[in-house]
Amino acid sequence: RVSRFTACGPLCAEDAAHRSTNTDPEPIRVSRRNAVASFTGLTLAACGTALPSYAATSDIASAYDTYSKTYDLLDGSRFVGQGLGLDGTRLQILQLASGDVLELGVGTGLNLPGYDFARISSLTAVDISEGMLGKAKARMEALELLSGGNGIGLDGESVDVRLSEDGAGTASTSKKNFTKKNITFSVADAENLPFSDDSFDTVVDTFSLCVMNDPVRALSEVQRVLKKDGVALLVEHTVSNDNALLSAYQNVTSPAVTKMSKGCVWNQDVLALVKQAGLVVTTQTPSLAGLIVTVVARKE
Repeated sequence: RVSRFTACGPLCAEDAAHRSTNTDPEPIRVSRRNAVASFTGLTLAACGTALPSYAATSDIASAYDTYSKTYDLLDGSRFVGQGLGLDGTRLQILQLASGDVLELGVGTGLNLPGYDFARISSLTAVDISEGMLGKAKARMEALELLSGGNGIGLDGESVDVRLSEDGAGTASTSKKNFTKKNITFSVADAENLPFSDDSFDTVVDTFSLCVMNDPVRALSEVQRVLKKDGVALLVEHTVSNDNALLSAYQNVTSPAVTKMSKGCVWNQDVLALVKQAGLVVTTQTPSLAGLIVTVVARKE
């Protein structure tokens, strides 16, 4: 999950206007320098009331029940998805998911249109927030409705669903592969998963580790529920290992950013956390000057 805000000012207003007046918009192009600057600015922007670090998991659940009402205005916007390249990053990692799949922190279901369901036997999508899960279910229902309920995308393509402010599904055709399979949504704590050992072939997490109280514990749970040779697919905020000045800036500003971005700790060393949890990193791909890392890790 990208840093969450209860409101996001002109950026969201501009994006909403763009979506309402142009049904086939041109792709948003942002230079690397501007993308990093914009991403950093979004992270620091004090949109809404600044909150302290969460003291308990229940606090996170309650907070995100509230954030679910406006979450997609920023995180689901074309600027974040296309301009910062996060849609492409999500899609690349999701295409690797196969077998019995668990997604942690499914949120409003932004990943759902990106899965290649032809490779998936089942998808279990969990989140600690019932409000976020409600949005994810609505997105899934819109996908099913637009595909005629037969698990096939429009004209053999997929549908890419974004939620409007009132939660109603809106969609457009895309090239993503959508085929409905066995999908379950449930409330669960990533740090204490209600699943047996060796249950899943793939575990997916995108932008959730930064808001967890104990990310190592969550990753240890990932290691536990993965089958032997199972794979963890992660896209996360991380401390930049590409730019010493940027990483120093992250470390200095982290306390303020955590408060202003609804609990996101943006200077975690994700690779170190993954290794500490007992997973073996097989590939790592930084983006946005190292502010984001895509990780494929295996359970041995």
